[in-house]
Amino acid sequence: MKCSHKREKQGIVIRFCGELGHHEAAQCVEYLEKTMILYANDPIILDLSGLTFMDSSGIAVVLRCYKRTAELGGAVTVKDVPPQAEKVLRAAGLERLMRFA
Repeated sequence: MKCSHKREKQGIVIRFCGELGHHEAAQCVEYLEKTMILYANDPIILDLSGLTFMDSSGIAVVLRCYKRTAELGGAVTVKDVPPQAEKVLRAAGLERLMRFA
């Protein structure tokens, strides 16, 4: 799993590439936490376009980002979600908590 981020006009875009399963979830959460601390006042955009697989551990990662961002008064947008990952996220009802672009 590769995680990266960049600051854009609309906020901090955090991109995940590779598989997001049980073994990768802790690494992703750690990366998210560090990035959100650095850019505490910026909106967070999760770019999932590079995901090749996601299971329920990915739901936990996205929810952790949502909860942490909400604590800081911000919002999360999820963009460019591959079909398999979108099914997982929508099955969990995450479209009711955050915006999908």
